[in-house]
Amino acid sequence: MPGACPGIIAESSAGAAMRFAAACFWSCGGRGTRGHGLPFGRLSFGAAAALFVAISVCGCGPQRSYVTEQRLEAGLVVSLDGVGGYNWGPRWLRAGLDEAGVASAIVIYDWSKGPKGLFVADLVDEARNRAAAKELAQMVETYIAAMPNRPVTLIGHSGGTAVVVWALEDLSEKCKVERAILMAPALAPDYDLSRALRAVRRRLYVMYSYADVGLMAAGTAVFGTMDRQHSVSAGFVGFRVPADLALAEKAEYLKVRQIPWTISLVKLGHLGGHMGWTTTRFAREFIAPILTGKTDPGEPLVAAATAPDEGAPDGLVPAAGSPGRPPPPPPAAPPAPSGDQPPPPATANTGGSE
Repeated sequence: MPGACPGIIAESSAGAAMRFAAACFWSCGGRGTRGHGLPFGRLSFGAAAALFVAISVCGCGPQRSYVTEQRLEAGLVVSLDGVGGYNWGPRWLRAGLDEAGVASAIVIYDWSKGPKGLFVADLVDEARNRAAAKELAQMVETYIAAMPNRPVTLIGHSGGTAVVVWALEDLSEKCKVERAILMAPALAPDYDLSRALRAVRRRLYVMYSYADVGLMAAGTAVFGTMDRQHSVSAGFVGFRVPADLALAEKAEYLKVRQIPWTISLVKLGHLGGHMGWTTTRFAREFIAPILTGKTDPGEPLVAAATAPDEGAPDGLVPAAGSPGRPPPPPPAAPPAPSGDQPPPPATANTGGSE
């Protein structure tokens, strides 16, 4: 399969049974039982068919209609919640995308240990979270190998953004998703996104809010970010380009668009708080047009230099208004006339009244 992800599915002989088994597996909670992924992409046709029969018998609940063979043929959207595994936000977002007519399969990937106070464990257990990201990467590779040339979008909220970023870092070189959306990312603002961006074909959107003080500023300063930095997070101030990156790594940031919360988003149901990015109305009216290619919102984080710039000898500059880009200096005032300068020449009277 030229140009496809290597090694996950050697051939498409499993056909519809394989794909539908995968769909049912995903729809039963994203990763089967909590904390135990299943590399279904390596299953034989018989095993896939058996899995399909078993899952069909046990039932999958209300998520089944969002993951069907027809939807998988159209594309794949994977949504990840923050710490705690409550999955309220992904359910609201999924409903909004569906109402807006997004035709792709919409999967909720449950990476967390679960509620009942375990949100702190989700936050601090980086090794386990990276392992969950690796499982997600394997599932994405499986889908791309079975369904090449279909758009894949990864959407993470809060702590789930780190799992999205780490999954992108783990994707095989030839595997690329169409876009990724990081809502209120619980990562340090200086986290190096360049490796993850290599796995993104078009855009990585970053959505942050200065109004999200409790969780994305105070919360991450006390409990830490997902990459274990005790500071405000990118969910509060957005990302910055690390200063020590090579030119090729900085160039990956041309794919980034940052979307700060503004008062104009209130009319879309987003009041500036932590969960505002995942509301059904916001998903329907703001996120869905991104997925369908109708809009490409946001502010660039870097831009290609069009003229020599002493601050960017490598040809890339921070985009206007982005973190790290100083405002342009005001225009210089004209010099005041000195006493030994001749007065300006008088202008001819054109006949107008005095």
